[in-house]
Amino acid sequence: MRVGLAHERATVAACPGGVVLPGSDTCVKIGGFARFVATAIDKNWLGTTTYFADHIGVNGYSVDPAGVVPTLGFGQRDDTLAIYSEGRINVDALTRTDFGTVRAFIEMQAVDDETNSGSPFALRHAYVQAGNWLFGKTWSTYRFAAAEARTADPYHVVGDSTQSMRRNQLRFTKSVGGGLTVALALEDQKFSNPPAAIVGTGNTAPPLRPGGSDLQVVADDNAMPDVVATLNWEKKGVGSAQVSAALHHNRYAEQQNFGGAQTVIASDSNLGFALLAGLKLDLPTGDGDKVAILANYTDGASQYLLDIYGAGTTVVWGRCGATDCIMDGVEKWSLIASATHYWTKAWSVAFGAGYAETDYGAVGTALVGRAANPGVLKVATWEAFANVQWEPVPKTRFLVDVHYGHIDYRDFDLDPVTVGLQDAQGAWAGTFEVTRRF
Repeated sequence: MRVGLAHERATVAACPGGVVLPGSDTCVKIGGFARFVATAIDKNWLGTTTYFADHIGVNGYSVDPAGVVPTLGFGQRDDTLAIYSEGRINVDALTRTDFGTVRAFIEMQAVDDETNSGSPFALRHAYVQAGNWLFGKTWSTYRFAAAEARTADPYHVVGDSTQSMRRNQLRFTKSVGGGLTVALALEDQKFSNPPAAIVGTGNTAPPLRPGGSDLQVVADDNAMPDVVATLNWEKKGVGSAQVSAALHHNRYAEQQNFGGAQTVIASDSNLGFALLAGLKLDLPTGDGDKVAILANYTDGASQYLLDIYGAGTTVVWGRCGATDCIMDGVEKWSLIASATHYWTKAWSVAFGAGYAETDYGAVGTALVGRAANPGVLKVATWEAFANVQWEPVPKTRFLVDVHYGHIDYRDFDLDPVTVGLQDAQGAWAGTFEVTRRF
C-alpha cells in the first residue's frame, strides 16, 4: 500500500496542471476557452456574407465565383455588424509506457450566433503521439506558427492563412541537434474542400460527344496523399526559422450526361507544389516582443495559400483540342510581415501587412459585352492591420482589431455596374473580442 501511495504521489508531481486517473499512469489535462466577437464590416469587404460577382467569363473560361470572388448579389450588399460566440474545449491525456510517453489529444469547437438551441461541436484536433510519430488530425506540418500575425478571430491577414489547415496525417519528427528539427508527413490531400478547376467554355470548351450534354469537370478520384517536409531552427532568446515544401497531386475528370447518367469522358493529372519560408526574431525590448516575416508560393496547390482569392481553385482546365484538354496549375504567392510589442504584461500592440497575387494564367475579358478590353486574370490583394490587447488578469484578454484590405484586378476589365466591384477598391473591418482561457 505504501509503495502504491508513493507511486501515485510521484505521478501527480509529474502532472502539473492536470489530474492523474485513479489506478493509472495517465495524466489528463483539460483546457479551452469561451469567446465573444463583435465585428463591423464595410460593405466592400470581400468575404462579407452573401457577397459575390455573379459570373466572370474569361476568353472561353468560366470562372467559378467561389474560386475567384466571394458571392453576394450586388443589390443585397451593405455594411454588416456580426456578433457571435465561440467555445472550445480540449482534453490532453499523457501516459507513461515502456515505449515512452504516449499522448492522446482531442479538441472540439462550437460557434453560434442566433440559434437558440446552439450549434453542434465540431472536431478540430484528434491525434495520437508516441515518440517521434504522430497519427491523426492536427495542424498541417507545412505551417510555421511562430511567424504568423496576431489578429482577431474573424480574419486571417492576406498570406497568413496556413493556420486554417488542420489535416489527417502521419508525421515523423526528429531533432538533429543545433536547434534543428526535421519533419516529414503524409497528409490527406482532400483537405476540407474538394479542389476546383476553371473550365473552358465557348470555342475552348471540351467538345460534346454525340448524345452528350451537361458537361462538367470535377475532382477525380485521387488517393495520393500530399507529401510535406519541413526544416525548423529555433534558439531561445534569438528566434526561429522554417522552410516548408509540399507536393500535391491534381487529378480531374471531364463528365458528360448520357441518358441521364454522368459519364467520365476523359481525365488528366499533374503535380502541384508549395514552398514556404519564414523567420521570427525575438526582440530585446521586452518579453514577447517579436518581428516576423513569412513568404509563400504555390503552383497547382492553392490550399497552401488560403487567402481570399482562389483558395479552392488549383488548376485551369481548357485550351481543348479535338480529343483532350490541357490542365495548367494556378499560381499564387504572398509575403507578410508583422510585429508585436508588450508595453507591460497587461498591454500590448500588434501590427503588420500582407500582399498576395493569384495568377490564373487565362487571358480574356470580364463579363459579356466587355470583349474590347482583353487582359490577364491576375488578382492582387493587400491588407494591413493593427490591434491593441489588454489582459487585466491572466488568461482573460480584451482585443480591439482594425483591418484595411484592398483588391486590384490589374489589367483585367471588370464592369462595376454589373459586378458591383471596381477594378481596384478597398474596405475596412473592425473587431472587438473577449476571450477567457482555462
